[in-house]
Amino acid sequence: MNAKLVVKSIIFNRNHNRILLIQRSDDDPIGANTWESAGGNMECGEKPEEAIRREIREETGITEITIKTVAYVTLVNDDEPYLIIAYICESQTETVTLSNEHRAFMWADKEMCKAMLPKAIIDDFDKNGIFELFRDSID
Repeated sequence: MNAKLVVKSIIFNRNHNRILLIQRSDDDPIGANTWESAGGNMECGEKPEEAIRREIREETGITEITIKTVAYVTLVNDDEPYLIIAYICESQTETVTLSNEHRAFMWADKEMCKAMLPKAIIDDFDKNGIFELFRDSID
């Protein structure tokens, strides 16, 4: 089995004590109007950390980012399987400049994340203790 490699970010901003969520455009063929975190496909020859920095910059305009640790790795086994490497990141940047792939953003607390993100992402967050990492900050 060949799987595509995808990187995703969980961007925490201490000024807001929130995680950045972005909403896909309404004409997006993959998940129109759904909420997610910044990320995407790795390009050939790219290291995962390079890919996540590029994706964050392209999708949010945020260039000052600190990659803290790998939050989790998960395999999505659809018709075309892909392996997701999700990173915990921090940024003091509050201004977000969205790409044309996205239509809105929000700095979300735990309850907002649970209400806005797709069930599969929340399941990954719960399984990997993501909300516990930010327990004192985003509750």
